[in-house]
Amino acid sequence: MPSAWGVQCDLIRQIASAEGAEIPDGDDGPYDWYVERFKREPSYDTLLADLSGTTGGRQALLRSYFEPDETEREQGIKQPADAHRALARLVADGHIRVIITLNFDHLVEDALREAGLRPAIIRRPSELTGMIPLHAQRQGVVIHLHGDYLDPDSMRNTPEELKEYEQEVDRLLDQVFDEYGLIIAGWSAKYDPALVNALKRCPTRRFDTYWADPYPLSDPATELLEQRQGTYVPADADRFLTRTADAVTALAERNRANPQNIATAIATAKRELRSDGPAINLHDTLRREAARLADHPLRTAAVNVPQPDLEAEHERRFTEWEAETETLAALAAVTAYWGTDTTDRYWFADVERLATITWGTGPAQRALNDLRRAPATLLLHSAGIAAVAAERWPLAARLLTGPRAEDIMRRVDMPAAALLGPAMVLGLHTSTARVHGYLKPMFTGHVVANENAFTEAWERFEYLRLLVQEDAGYYISTPHLLVSGMRGDYRPLASQWLDRELAQGDQHPLLRAGFLGGDLERITTIQKTVDSRIAEWVDQIDRNTLRVINRSGPFYPDELS
Repeated sequence: MPSAWGVQCDLIRQIASAEGAEIPDGDDGPYDWYVERFKREPSYDTLLADLSGTTGGRQALLRSYFEPDETEREQGIKQPADAHRALARLVADGHIRVIITLNFDHLVEDALREAGLRPAIIRRPSELTGMIPLHAQRQGVVIHLHGDYLDPDSMRNTPEELKEYEQEVDRLLDQVFDEYGLIIAGWSAKYDPALVNALKRCPTRRFDTYWADPYPLSDPATELLEQRQGTYVPADADRFLTRTADAVTALAERNRANPQNIATAIATAKRELRSDGPAINLHDTLRREAARLADHPLRTAAVNVPQPDLEAEHERRFTEWEAETETLAALAAVTAYWGTDTTDRYWFADVERLATITWGTGPAQRALNDLRRAPATLLLHSAGIAAVAAERWPLAARLLTGPRAEDIMRRVDMPAAALLGPAMVLGLHTSTARVHGYLKPMFTGHVVANENAFTEAWERFEYLRLLVQEDAGYYISTPHLLVSGMRGDYRPLASQWLDRELAQGDQHPLLRAGFLGGDLERITTIQKTVDSRIAEWVDQIDRNTLRVINRSGPFYPDELS
């Protein structure tokens, strides 16, 4: 990706070529030639006007610098780098709210959108009027301080343009530098006097400042860093921001249950399950964990969160539920895999208990009310996947159709599995994939032999759960299931597996255990409906992204949608 200076110099070279003129050597050669030839400093609006007489033509010129062509896209050129994706992780986790970029490209916002975020974009001073306050920008705000290539009139790069900012821009910078900590990367402080002055006039140092640069800082940068009592980090943006995001993740992990404690609990559970006597310690631990989650404040306290804070609070609560439920989910998986009908009773009733909730404060906060079922969703999936992996079909069938829960909106009682789909409970576009990612290390580390065994069990249990959900009349959205096929003929791998299983007719253990009433015709009818819905969804992704066409093997459509 060229620098702003590089783009400007190349535009000048095009003008010089059109005039048949020679450009002097040196980095400043194009600039010096332009000033000598036209007796004024170059600016983007005049350069572009000289090269094209239409807005479309001027935008096309700039697009060639900042947007990849097909060859560049295949080579990974002009795409978000590690630094951009690390920023997106930090924004998604709520640690960064504001990104000020001096670049004209869209790599920052592209990375944020890749992470499922919808950032606010500010390209020119007039857009600051009416902007949502910074503290409420839960999905990040990207401020193109020097403009955006799709808006050529906003672009500034000459010394005259960078000498001072508009009053509203100065007010915003004063607020940011006063109220937030700073990470500075990729800026020399040599050519932006207005930005330097904004930092200099900030009288406070409320939070830390870090300045990352692989080379020694310039004198202006050193002076600014000393004024803010900041820390110099000798690293480029990719390395520093990636390591920062990794460190933040590691610190967050400390708030989860100690992994070693969980590993010890699992080892103890396995030992008790192998013994001849009752697994008393396992029973007590499961009962204690279930009772703790049932009485957890996130389930019992009233939901009353201001509307602007709902999204951030939702993420905070779900992250807490992931940590709080880990021990119960892990022990239930171990018990469902190696246990018996006797040990199933240690935890089975808790699926229904944790799926039972009361209505909160109103429809506006329904997402947080639904999230109270998160422990039940994680418990159902951990136990169900383990039961399928162990081919304990009666237990799998009982899990899918036995526990009951009430749809509070419809006032209807139904199988809890129909209401405990990740998308319904967690309310995120990536909900099901997130539950998959949450359970995979638990299973591959302590329950099943390898990742393939986990994937098979996940696919089969989640597909069976979708049949129950469809049977109950609920829409299927963004399932995390492997599909294969071609446009117009996509099908989940798990459906093909079920065909093979049901070839033995009503003697299959699933049917004999009463799955969906033990009715083979009912199951196959619902199966066709679910497959049709998933095929329509994948076809829509195919049409929208044009990326599925060339997939030669099974893939997860929700990763492309």
